[in-house]
Amino acid sequence: MKHSLIPMMLMVATSNVFAQAGSSKPTEDNSQTQLTHEQVAITGCLTKNSLNEYELVDHKGVHYRPYSSTIKLDSYVGKEVTMVGRRGAMPSTDVTARSAPHFQVSKVQSTSGNCKK
Repeated sequence: MKHSLIPMMLMVATSNVFAQAGSSKPTEDNSQTQLTHEQVAITGCLTKNSLNEYELVDHKGVHYRPYSSTIKLDSYVGKEVTMVGRRGAMPSTDVTARSAPHFQVSKVQSTSGNCKK
């Protein structure tokens, strides 16, 4: 009888450990560690540089490198547009490269026509 009681106690203890591990509730600390990338809208002139990369310069003179795998940005080159998307990190630490934050475009809309030159 003693020998059959020990395995049963081990099974109960093991099931309690698994039940506690599976029922952990998210805490405020856990929610703060999750990174969110909010979408923002940027309005400016869309051009292509000498390296055939898209550039968007907003009204404050800030340069961005927009990209999209779903939107054909070529049809907006030379126009003032509003792009909605997510800002990315700076592209590299290479001092020879012009540094501009990447911008993943999810939506684009023409605003007032062609860019002012």
